Amino acid sequence: GMGIAVSGAEERESPTWTAGVAEVEVDPESGKISIRRVTIAMDMGLAINPDNVAAQIRGSVLWGASQVLSERLTMKAGAYEQLNFDTYKTIRLGEIPEIHVELIESGRHPSGVGEPASSVVAPAVANAIFDAVGHRALTMPIDREALLRDMRKT
Repeated sequence: GMGIAVSGAEERESPTWTAGVAEVEVDPESGKISIRRVTIAMDMGLAINPDNVAAQIRGSVLWGASQVLSERLTMKAGAYEQLNFDTYKTIRLGEIPEIHVELIESGRHPSGVGEPASSVVAPAVANAIFDAVGHRALTMPIDREALLRDMRKT
């Protein structure tokens, strides 16, 4: 499936516009979600160092993909249960999607590129899952069991 999402920060002094497209596969037996490709188009004003801008965007995509696939914090007795990376799961090398970046320079002053791409990854992935299987993923990280239950109802 393929999903699209956009975000903008036009109300701030840092007007970065971001569009993201995610391509995913969903295994109907296990509910496993694979993000195959993420394409980001971003208008960040002037890109002073385009290679560094593209690297920041790629890192932001990885952060967004990790959040939507696996990062979960839970609390018990007022404290986080995940105290280190053995219990706090992040994206693994085998889960990293292909990432394409398109820089759109509007000529405005340079603005932020470190976080805006992460804001479109989860909604684009959720929309791609809906496109693939016809069911909405409503949690972050995505609850595979809930998605499987929904898929089995139809």
